[in-house]
Amino acid sequence: MVVTNHQRSTAIVIRNDGSKVTLVPMKSGKLSARTVSFAEFRTEWRETGYALSLALTTFLTHVMRWGASLEAARGLEKLAARDRFVVASLF
Repeated sequence: MVVTNHQRSTAIVIRNDGSKVTLVPMKSGKLSARTVSFAEFRTEWRETGYALSLALTTFLTHVMRWGASLEAARGLEKLAARDRFVVASLF
């Protein structure tokens, strides 16, 4: 899921277990994952209409250039692999 906050920061949710949400906000430099409570997530972040595949491409390109924490890199890669599998099964 691609989300944005009131400061117009864009992030990708890499994990949601119902009580905590882990997301990777786009920023300059090395990306890192951030974990917040589900209640905080619902008040601060809103889902966007931005395509997940396009956002993943942008984020992964940023990771290749600037780097990311291990949790952020693994989360984005798993999400990209899942997205590829879902799209491939449609054809």
